[in-house]
Amino acid sequence: MKHTYIYILVSLLVTLNSNSQTLNDYLTIAAQNDPELQTLQYRYQSALEKVTEVGSLPNTTLGVGYFLQEAETRVGAQKAKFSVSQKLPWFGTLAAKEESAFFKALAQLNTIDFAKRNLFLGIKKTYYELYELKAKELVLNENIAILNTYKKLALNELENNKSTMVDVLKINMESNNLSNNLSAVIENLSAKRTIFNLLLNRDEDAPIEIIESILIEDTQELLNRKLINQNPKLLQLNNLKSALVQSELAAKKEGLPVIGIGLDYVFVENRPVESLIDNGKDIVMPMVTLSIPLFSKKYSSKQKQLQLEQKAIETTKENVTNQFLIVYEKTLANLQNAKATIKTQIKNTYQANQAQKVLLTAYQTAKIDFEQLLEIQQLKLKFQLKKIASEKEYAIQKATLEFLITNQ
Repeated sequence: MKHTYIYILVSLLVTLNSNSQTLNDYLTIAAQNDPELQTLQYRYQSALEKVTEVGSLPNTTLGVGYFLQEAETRVGAQKAKFSVSQKLPWFGTLAAKEESAFFKALAQLNTIDFAKRNLFLGIKKTYYELYELKAKELVLNENIAILNTYKKLALNELENNKSTMVDVLKINMESNNLSNNLSAVIENLSAKRTIFNLLLNRDEDAPIEIIESILIEDTQELLNRKLINQNPKLLQLNNLKSALVQSELAAKKEGLPVIGIGLDYVFVENRPVESLIDNGKDIVMPMVTLSIPLFSKKYSSKQKQLQLEQKAIETTKENVTNQFLIVYEKTLANLQNAKATIKTQIKNTYQANQAQKVLLTAYQTAKIDFEQLLEIQQLKLKFQLKKIASEKEYAIQKATLEFLITNQ
């Protein structure tokens, strides 16, 4: 029976662990639910269809005619005429248009990737803000509990005339102040949970699992700033420029002659003449046409427009690259500062704990200095809160570097 209970307990723990959601799980949910990403996906699919559209030949022209007044020929009267013709753009024109549309589709795919990165960055920031609030809630509750212990000690000391009512009141005031801060944190935590669920486009009251601590990891892989060139925003500009290059080539070829091929088939009626060679023989007339753009200024003007648009994209890319590099350098500096601050606050908190122990140890041999004890407790709380804020800052700066460099 005992083994059965152990088995059930282990199974329950495994089930709970398997159902726990990580930040990556939330990112997956957001990518599946986000309406903007779905809209961009439809546009990408539409852009792919455009490739097929522009790569197709113009409509084939069919014609049927009936001679109201028959045209007599040696072999008979012409009764009706059927014609078919097809225009063929200059060699390579359709291929250039198809390539241009393909690069535009790739640019649309880059837009999806960039929008996803923006979404993920927003979710990560909100998630780490949730961590900060949750950690603050725990620290404030812990400090309130410690102050309640101090209050009991002060009341005991008051009975033994080793403390004053002023000490008790000071502890009460500090506890009230922390309780007020705790209420504000709880309110902000509730609002931030709603915001987080809205970013995931799911029920506002859905439960959220928040990590208990932020791991300070090796960020060496994020230090390669050359990888910024692989950011989807810059790849989008590259593909848009390639599309314009192909559009320029297509415009140039549109300024060349258009070839047309066709066929006329004329139905001829038999003549009432015996032994007439080719009597009633239908007429078949293959045709070739050539459309020459004598006034081609519009094509050269279009090429000039496309060249100017390419230069505009080049300058835009240069500007975006510089902006990304500026953000990268600032973010990297903030990341290093946050790491250093975390280490400092860990040391400060340890030393504050040591000071508390010294003061409490003195309680066994002498009167407690509650004023110093409260001062040390306030310093410790300050160090704890600063460490939590720095951990959040570290995580957000790391997420920003990932936004610039990686896909996560």
